[in-house]
Amino acid sequence: KWAATVVAGIYTTFVLLMSWILPLFPAEPKLGPVLYPTTQFTPPEFPLLLIVPAFVLDLLWARTARWGLWKQSLVSAAVFLLVFAAVQWPFADFLMSPAARNWFFGTKYFGYNTNPVGRYAQYQFLPLGTPADFWREAGLAFLISTVMIRVGLGYGARLGSIRR
Repeated sequence: KWAATVVAGIYTTFVLLMSWILPLFPAEPKLGPVLYPTTQFTPPEFPLLLIVPAFVLDLLWARTARWGLWKQSLVSAAVFLLVFAAVQWPFADFLMSPAARNWFFGTKYFGYNTNPVGRYAQYQFLPLGTPADFWREAGLAFLISTVMIRVGLGYGARLGSIRR
């Protein structure tokens, strides 16, 4: 019933645990070039906030269960992208701020191959490009989201029909 929320919760928990546990262990790079010195395992970045749009999708799917799969996929893709952007965009701003440079959010950790004078290590966003570039990428994200949600709903329907 809460499939998307459960899967997003598992992903979030797994990445958070890696982010908090890995830096506790000492390590040193054995490959070169070493651009950014590090003395511990480098954790993954803080997880994307997929749990919020997953929860909203589960609520939506409870109300749209009788819709056709393509209609449900189109609406779900739009809802996912809007909710994800509304949640992740301001959170990304926060992650670039000095307030997130701690063990909990882990934005102070960089891999040994990170360029220390690059935008990433300087906590800067990449230039966005033109508004046309943004809308082209958003349209592509909508198209891919629609197809992938349709595939997922199709597999889910097939799995739901399996009986012992």
